[in-house]
Amino acid sequence: KKSEHLFQVKVQREHNPPSPKTMTVLNTIKMKPDWAIALILSIVYFISFTLVDKGLLKPGLLFGFCVYGSPENPTESTGCSNCKGNNSHIYAFGIDVFMTILALVFWLLDKKKKTIVYFASGFIILAHGILHWFLQQETLGVQVNCYDPYLGADIESLGYILFGAFSFFLGLVILGFGFGLQFNVFAGSAVFAGIVINVTKSTGGELVLPGLFCIVHPLSCFTGLFSNEPAFNTTVAKLFVVCTIVGIVELTSCTDILKPIGGHLWYDLTLHAAVLAALPYFWKTKKD
Repeated sequence: KKSEHLFQVKVQREHNPPSPKTMTVLNTIKMKPDWAIALILSIVYFISFTLVDKGLLKPGLLFGFCVYGSPENPTESTGCSNCKGNNSHIYAFGIDVFMTILALVFWLLDKKKKTIVYFASGFIILAHGILHWFLQQETLGVQVNCYDPYLGADIESLGYILFGAFSFFLGLVILGFGFGLQFNVFAGSAVFAGIVINVTKSTGGELVLPGLFCIVHPLSCFTGLFSNEPAFNTTVAKLFVVCTIVGIVELTSCTDILKPIGGHLWYDLTLHAAVLAALPYFWKTKKD
């Protein structure tokens, strides 16, 4: 009976072979297992965000960030008042400025001189860092002090035009680097920006930025899995696996795991290490 069953399975496979598209996807996954793992983790990351958004997980975030501080960690009631100049926002800002400088150094050393790639990557890293600086600064007229319960509504009512534009630009960079600047890429970037706005609008501004990150990750991993461009190399894939794990831990176990060892700064460190590893300076050629 067993041999008869195996024979029937074999005959069924011969008469119903996998479609060419299925075989292509399976072969791609076999060739790029790191990107496949990163894509699966990015889906877990998005699910974790949804659970936080629905109130099913309460990891102790401030505007969606796991904020460390010393001598006392920031809270919703005290903000950064007890850790001014000594919190994970200012550390993340320092990391991002340093990595922006590294991007400049790699551009100067790179003979390929693909300036637009370096400009886009450096802009994204520095913009992320400036955001962290803004959330803890005491210089400007608008001061968040790590958490302002009234700022969420302002972000929702005034900030979505700029936020949508930045989301479109980010989608254009990721998809453009992966598949080239074509109509489908512009259309996909517009769809991406629309999804980001719709997903984050229900949070009232509280989880706008994690909402952007958790949608960027699947987009980047999908591009890395199906693009043959050298920017989406194995090193970038491995770093994406690490930074996505950090993102999941931030959304699920901030207070217990991530905050005691520095909070969100580990996300910036690993994510922007992946951005740097995607620069043309590290691209392999056939000669190499």
